[in-house]
Amino acid sequence: MILETKKVSLGSIQPNKIITDNKLKEKWNDVDEPKDKFYIIHVLFLLVGIVHIMPFSFFINANGYWMYKFRNLSAEITDTDSRTVLQTHFSPGISIGNTVPVLVFMLGSTFYGYKIKARLRVLGSLFVFTTCFILMTAFVLINTDSWQLGFFILTMIILSFISGSNAVFEIATLAILSKFPQSYMKIYLMGQGIAGLFTAILQILSLAIGTSTTTSALIYFVIGSLCMGFTLVLFFCSKYNTCYNFHNGKIEENTKKDLISFAEMKYLFKVLWPCTVMYTIFMLTVQPTHTAITALVVSEDYGNGNPWNDIYYVPVITFLYSDITALLGRIASNKVNKSINGYLLNIIMFVRMIIFVPLIYFCNALPRHHFPVLLPHDWQYIIIMGLFSFTNGYTINMVFLEVAKLKKNSSENCGWSTPKKVEDAFMVFMSCAAITGPVITPLGIFAVELL
Repeated sequence: MILETKKVSLGSIQPNKIITDNKLKEKWNDVDEPKDKFYIIHVLFLLVGIVHIMPFSFFINANGYWMYKFRNLSAEITDTDSRTVLQTHFSPGISIGNTVPVLVFMLGSTFYGYKIKARLRVLGSLFVFTTCFILMTAFVLINTDSWQLGFFILTMIILSFISGSNAVFEIATLAILSKFPQSYMKIYLMGQGIAGLFTAILQILSLAIGTSTTTSALIYFVIGSLCMGFTLVLFFCSKYNTCYNFHNGKIEENTKKDLISFAEMKYLFKVLWPCTVMYTIFMLTVQPTHTAITALVVSEDYGNGNPWNDIYYVPVITFLYSDITALLGRIASNKVNKSINGYLLNIIMFVRMIIFVPLIYFCNALPRHHFPVLLPHDWQYIIIMGLFSFTNGYTINMVFLEVAKLKKNSSENCGWSTPKKVEDAFMVFMSCAAITGPVITPLGIFAVELL
């Protein structure tokens, strides 16, 4: 049964904005909420959170593989002071390849995505992820030395397909999560935090097990493909789960509903502006630094033949360690998640940006032609990355939880307690985030040239 809506003026939202079907409501109220046996749905949303971040994190963490693929073929040893253009610009290139398709598909999902049911959009996106990962696994075994630029472009195209699907995936996932209790949102966000940790550990194990860069990359991408495929199968099977059907079936999706009106979007933006500004400042802090610059940081003892300094320093410190501290930040956000005045919170975020961006620029990132290295020691970089990543995890988690709180905090206002309104809020927020992405991501390339 489909919930019907009536159009009204949103100059001031009235209680009759959303008309609920009392019979449908009574039907679900009479049924006790089923338990999530064996925490299957919790595990599902944990995996969904991991898969959402995993593609971008996966490409970034394979730093050694990309350095090998785009190496200087005339040099036997890779010199950090003379990296090729493709090597130095791969990380910021990934950021651009990730954000531009997100803008197009995010806006498309916001205005027209509802015509396809959220569950089908999630399954379709997971299928694209799995296919692209299998394709990238195949390219590990192909010699691309004679067409490095072509492979660079092809990699960016594949990443664009993944990123576009990821935008659809995120909107659809949030639409489904809006029907579930907030605890499931926390699990989903925890999965996002674990994604980087998972890929970093996998990359380190692949380096340790593999006898060569190619073997390590093959192990890495095969496991990634299996993870994508497993999530696809588990999500497909969720339709047979009582707990999933109980929450997801409370409100039937209307694929013929009207678009969100401009007045409604304007009202939502007024409510969401602190989250939107905070996310923008967060991106202004991260895009010009991590991983555009941090992927270029090397140990102060690099080149001495020590495996720790030459092989493991970057994947352990820049990726694994930073992902662990970011995860701790997300956990802290779940435990200490008190609403703060929007103006004060954004001032704190701005001060944080001013502090951390220059500190990371002055670390031992190579090659560089303009800025001096003022913080050359490993221990300095480790402290900076720890604090930087912890606050990253805390703030990005808090942004999404603040949006989700609308379901609780606005229960007295015009049906804000309904999943439909929370879904609309997420769509407007993510659309704003998608618009800021392409504007900010070129800062990564600018930062590399600035060094």
